[in-house]
Amino acid sequence: MFFGCHLRCPLLTFVIYSSVFHVRELQSASFSVQGPPGPVVVAVGQDVVLPCRLSPEHSVQDMEVTWFRDQFTPFVHRYRDGQDHYGDQEIQYQGRTEMLKDGLANGSVNLRIFRVQLSDKGRYTCFVRSDPEYDEAVVELKVTASGSAPLIALQHYQDGGIRVACRSAGWFPQPRLLWRDPHGRWLPSLSEHVTQDEGGLYTAESILVLSGGASQELSCVVKAALHSQDKESAFSVADPFFQNARPWKIALSVVLVVVVTLSIVAVYLLKIKGKYEKKMATQAAALGDRDAKIEKQAEELVWRRYAAPIEDAGKLSLMCASLCPTAEVILDPDTAHCDLVLADDGKSVKRTDRRQDVPSCPERFDPWRCVLGRQGFVAGRHCWEVEVVLDGGGWTVGVSREDVRRKGEIEFGPEEGIWAVGQWAGQFQALTSPQRTLLADVHTPTRVRVALDYEAGRVVFFSVDEEIPIFTFPPVSFHGIRVHPWLWLGPGTSLKMWP
Repeated sequence: MFFGCHLRCPLLTFVIYSSVFHVRELQSASFSVQGPPGPVVVAVGQDVVLPCRLSPEHSVQDMEVTWFRDQFTPFVHRYRDGQDHYGDQEIQYQGRTEMLKDGLANGSVNLRIFRVQLSDKGRYTCFVRSDPEYDEAVVELKVTASGSAPLIALQHYQDGGIRVACRSAGWFPQPRLLWRDPHGRWLPSLSEHVTQDEGGLYTAESILVLSGGASQELSCVVKAALHSQDKESAFSVADPFFQNARPWKIALSVVLVVVVTLSIVAVYLLKIKGKYEKKMATQAAALGDRDAKIEKQAEELVWRRYAAPIEDAGKLSLMCASLCPTAEVILDPDTAHCDLVLADDGKSVKRTDRRQDVPSCPERFDPWRCVLGRQGFVAGRHCWEVEVVLDGGGWTVGVSREDVRRKGEIEFGPEEGIWAVGQWAGQFQALTSPQRTLLADVHTPTRVRVALDYEAGRVVFFSVDEEIPIFTFPPVSFHGIRVHPWLWLGPGTSLKMWP
């Protein structure tokens, strides 16, 4: 399945639907579909109702209602012709969904999901159609799991005190373990460790070294991320336990002697190192005529460091402007889908899902809500940034060849001439082929930097928020074809170009 089939684009949704049921082309609806103002939160194993209703209020008994996630078919639940349909329902929802029909006469199309699982979390689309009109709304479901009460264990003596461990399992999302004294003050832990099992549940462990002079009555608190169901366990340690910890003071004295000895040796080695560095500096001064060449090679190595496939997304600085000149990107209104509204300066775009009165031309994307940058590149290195001003229903940013298809079905991937990353259905991912690459270890950025090296065939993405690389596509040849900045916007999304 190509990536485009997964994007929640209303017009594409109906293109897929019409290819099966041969219905007429949809038009913008005289009614609107509304979801809740915020996410719906439910605990694992509980039943949940996803709210959705029509405005203005009127009966939907003769309409078609489809709830779906990443694709229109298979669906989560479908109601049509006055009854439920289960023929193409996703396997994981079979026997677990119900349309609440008591509210159909009043425009309510609420969906109940029984026995919620962790895999049910994410975004759901509520799609309502009354031929030839339609509209949709997005409902986000967040799933929680309340784990065990914290278990406290005295492990062994350490650093003149007692090493205490606190452990709690079975949580989602990831909880926090905190230590608190009798006065309600939070204490810093020595170390923390969090793991996740195959079912997606988290186990957290925190270590504290309790000294004889510290308060011996403490509590370990597990704080949940999405609800207020914190759990706490208290404990105390009697003074005799600390008597056995005192021999460690002798060991500490021995360690201090060793440290002092090593310090003396280190000073001696630093003197030798200083003489060696002075000698090397003298030799380097004699090679001044090679500085320019060495500097150029160093810059090339820095670029390759960023452009190489990313295996360790640790803290790294963004490429400096001298290595990747910043390009000012102005969006091209002649390529923008008619549902996209560009600012007067061409530096920002928002999706309204209301067709603009613009002329139809071969350059304009249709039915995909895409737009290109006006300036293209056929050589050199170029960088620009895209800010997610509002994420209503997903977004993707990157580059595309100038000859990318503008009409009909488009596969969002390198084979089509598109190299991009983005947020969709609650997941941050790279648009690779034949399967997308989920970037689960990357916190979804609000500002993405795109770096293009035309000659090397490299497209690299960075998170401006955390100053880390996100993803590097394998090198390709652009075959002399001009490459443009490229954007796709989901429902209710707004993006801005920088600078």
